[in-house]
Amino acid sequence: MDSSFMTDVGGKRSELLSDWRLLLFGTLASLASAPGQTLVISLFNADIRAAFNLSHGEFGTAYMMSTLASAVVILWSGKLIDRYDLRIVFGVTTIGLCLACLVAGSSTGWLTLLLALFLLRHFGQGLMSHIAVTSVNRYYQTVRGKASAIVNQGFTLAEATLPITISALIAAIGWRYSWYVLGVIAACIVLPLLLVLIADHRRRHGRYLDQMALLEADTSTENLSQTQRQWTRAEMLRDPRFYGVLPVVLAPAFLNTGLMFHHQHIVLSKGWELETWYLLLMAYAASSITFSMLAGILVDRNGARSLMPLFTLPMVLGGLALMAGNNDAWIFGVLLSFGAAAGMTSAVTAPFWAEVYGVQHLGAIKAVATAVMIFASAMSPALYGAMFDGGVTIPSIGLLNIVFVLVASACAWLALRKS
Repeated sequence: MDSSFMTDVGGKRSELLSDWRLLLFGTLASLASAPGQTLVISLFNADIRAAFNLSHGEFGTAYMMSTLASAVVILWSGKLIDRYDLRIVFGVTTIGLCLACLVAGSSTGWLTLLLALFLLRHFGQGLMSHIAVTSVNRYYQTVRGKASAIVNQGFTLAEATLPITISALIAAIGWRYSWYVLGVIAACIVLPLLLVLIADHRRRHGRYLDQMALLEADTSTENLSQTQRQWTRAEMLRDPRFYGVLPVVLAPAFLNTGLMFHHQHIVLSKGWELETWYLLLMAYAASSITFSMLAGILVDRNGARSLMPLFTLPMVLGGLALMAGNNDAWIFGVLLSFGAAAGMTSAVTAPFWAEVYGVQHLGAIKAVATAVMIFASAMSPALYGAMFDGGVTIPSIGLLNIVFVLVASACAWLALRKS
């Protein structure tokens, strides 16, 4: 890793390493969110549809309903990290994720499938990811971009290793027992290990509260002009900039979810090989890591605002690759470009909320952003499924991707050009 990423210009120990336990906690928490991410759930797609006799559109609709419910609930649950000890919120979330895996493996009908999907999406994709990103961005200050980039490597590690691992597990013991295994891992490995990493959290949070108290107490005119405003969630929702950047926040969640959830159909429709797709997910991971680290450095140097209109643009190349020929080589182009955008997403968007709206109410503010992303990821499988059921071709999907990304980037640029 580049030395500029880990050290300050003056050669002093980087703020990144001063709280390595929190950084490792965030990275492993992002990895632990995997059972609720589309990446993992999509591996069970064919088996679940076969078990419950569902079409692409019907399973996409079930996924949408469950994910939309998660988006609504996280508007409440996401702000609990502002009110309660991180250890308590993380512990409850991990237990919920374990329960979700057990319900998924035990599903016998439509209602239990919906419940399983809701629990997986809420405790995995929703709360576990929210905890990982929010905790790091609250307690890190001058190196939020780099810290977010490192935490993002948990998601990347999942993308690089879990498709092959879980596919092999499903082939060996079946899809139901595979969910049970994931639940046991959450309860017996993730929970105790990560609680050890944040065992000293009371001291960390105490220092943060002392700092916030000093900022509030210093009311001199000079310091008020230098102190960042700490927006409430209600104030943010009245800020036009928030709505201007919403499309660019939505784009990666919507497009990546659609790609990963229906990857089996996309790959087979293009005449590609699934084995090649799974092997080239390493290219997706490598691209994600590289661009995440690069974005982290640029965010800390230039601010997250400058990158908000730009970080989704690699997906334009991914759309072009989907429109291109049927040779397996185009898989590389799709995964490389989508991986680049996925890597930059957390490294840019998470610091953006703290940079623009402050950290005092970051849990509540980030919960809105998380709900928006969950909403996008909920709509994507159902809309893609309906389009596939209706005969829409993969090249047409690629073109829609390109249009979406360009419009979203333009909206973000217009919203932030004067800020």
